Amino acid sequence: MSTTARPKRDISRLEDYLEAIYNLYREKGFISTLDLADKLGVKSPTVSWMVARLAEKGFVVRERYRGMTLTEQGIRAARSVVRRHEAISEFLEMLGIDKDIAYEDAEGIEHHLHPITISKIEGLVEFLKGNTKYLQAMREGIDDHGHSGRPGD
Repeated sequence: MSTTARPKRDISRLEDYLEAIYNLYREKGFISTLDLADKLGVKSPTVSWMVARLAEKGFVVRERYRGMTLTEQGIRAARSVVRRHEAISEFLEMLGIDKDIAYEDAEGIEHHLHPITISKIEGLVEFLKGNTKYLQAMREGIDDHGHSGRPGD
């Protein structure tokens, strides 16, 4: 295995946890290990290990029997991950990709794009929101080539 692949994968996993913790907090107002394990589809010991790593890095504070909270640093990092995910997902939806597929694809892409690339995607999304005739022309051009972006096509 390449020496650069492991750190990138580790960062991706940390970012997935930060995003999940942030979203759970927004949904429920608190974050338990069990809720986080359910959301991520992993076992509680895995969550405990990863949360300990996040705590070491200053992203979360763990409170025994109470769950965890994000620190200010954790909130900033989580918002950045969420922003990237939303920008990519929205861009893919603008291409006519089904919402569920766009969300899933964004999950896989978000960790691998340079911040400049994300910024350009965000700019394009904002431009297309304000210029719907270009958005419509883009979608028609894609559809004219036989790609609807819906499952089963």
